[in-house]
Amino acid sequence: MTSRFSLLRTLPPARWCAIAIMLVVGMPNSGQAHTPADFMEVLEGKPSNLVEHGIEVKDIFDSQKAEIDLEGPYHFSQAVGGMGRSAKGPKAYMSWYKIQNPKKQEPRKVVCIDFVRGDESKPLTIGSAEFFLSPAQRITSGPPSEIPVGLDLYKAYRILDEPSRDMDIELTGADSAKRRIGKPLYLCIAAEEWHHDEYTPATHRRTAFVVYEIDEKDSDAKFTLIDQFGLNQVASSKSRWLCVSASVSTKLAK
Repeated sequence: MTSRFSLLRTLPPARWCAIAIMLVVGMPNSGQAHTPADFMEVLEGKPSNLVEHGIEVKDIFDSQKAEIDLEGPYHFSQAVGGMGRSAKGPKAYMSWYKIQNPKKQEPRKVVCIDFVRGDESKPLTIGSAEFFLSPAQRITSGPPSEIPVGLDLYKAYRILDEPSRDMDIELTGADSAKRRIGKPLYLCIAAEEWHHDEYTPATHRRTAFVVYEIDEKDSDAKFTLIDQFGLNQVASSKSRWLCVSASVSTKLAK
């Protein structure tokens, strides 16, 4: 905990306060915010097994569960370090599925803080949900990696009309590099799921990720992931987005 607050003291006061609040409410208790990963790099790639599947989901913005049709996965995220924090262990991995013919939703404002924006007083405006994120396990020579506690299923809503942040961040991991953060693109909200005869709850409903564009970088990584839809060999081609841990209010902003 000392190292976290040592880092916070180097930030502007407004961001220091907002992030300190997020760390306090981010304890892993049911119904509260939690941070299974601080930062996740999102890779664009091609799976060996293209999945087409229908599921039922519900999040804090839905009055009832609804069926969505998925195709993919077309993106994959993996935990990385950033802002002086190393990637948490066990590392988080997620598969990104495109929501086919997403339901058109009117713009709405959501109160949210994250490590980049650091200001809960400025709500995000979101539109329709475009992606569904499923936790995955990476397979190497041994057993699959563990899924971190609190890494839920997520619906990724398009963020509307937000300015570019234009700030540099040092990402650390297998390939450490300084990257440039641009516009926030998506807000990932924890979701409940009904899949065949199984029900998966959202364990931390206030936990979220704000997804930012970052300067594009070529990637030739190859790895094997397994998620609820099966095994996939992944060949990534680009690194282009960054998921940043966030905390969302349980109510919509007016």
